[in-house]
Amino acid sequence: MTMEFEQVYRKFLDYLAPVLDTYEHVIYAYILRHTILEDVEEAVIPFKSAREKMSKGSGQKGSAMSEATCREKLQSLESKGAIVVVGTEHRGTRVRLVRPEDIPMLEPKLATRKKKLLEDMDFFEVQEHRMLIFEREKGRCFYTLAELNHENFVIDHVVSRPEGNNGYRNLVACSRQANNRKGSMNAADFLFRLYHHDKILDYEQFTDRLNALEKLKAGDLKPQMPST
Repeated sequence: MTMEFEQVYRKFLDYLAPVLDTYEHVIYAYILRHTILEDVEEAVIPFKSAREKMSKGSGQKGSAMSEATCREKLQSLESKGAIVVVGTEHRGTRVRLVRPEDIPMLEPKLATRKKKLLEDMDFFEVQEHRMLIFEREKGRCFYTLAELNHENFVIDHVVSRPEGNNGYRNLVACSRQANNRKGSMNAADFLFRLYHHDKILDYEQFTDRLNALEKLKAGDLKPQMPST
């Protein structure tokens, strides 16, 4: 099973399946099997015969869905944005599967899920998540704007623990030197020190970093999340 298929199938079961009827469910699952699992975007499916392999007993006990029902459910799946019927060919109907994250009616649910996952993630203890913070800073120290690389950066709590948490709103990538100098100092005070006393930041950079700090606290500096 490919990772992409697993991700699509999970979203299908969690978010799309609950808004489909039984026949829509089995048809979408069948198309999913013959597209994403085969690493293709479209497939030509002979629904006249394939319908007998999908589901029995939903109508008259023990019988497959009728051709008319199959056509009706293909149309209803398309109207819900779950598939695209490309056209009819000699071998069958060419269909394109629409991934759950690209189905308009599911966007609010998936956005809420992604937001919750993001807010609950630990960006300090998990190494892969620490790299997402580094990438968010575009290779620059959040405080001094000094250039960083994968070897010399550290992750700093803006508000030190135990008051601060390991969420993306409270973590930045910075140089080890900046991290040591800041210690448990208030982040805004530390930026002022870098500007006024140490002359590491000029006024424009100082105000830019203060604005970035406010955006961070407000949750506007989200790390780029991998596809889930």
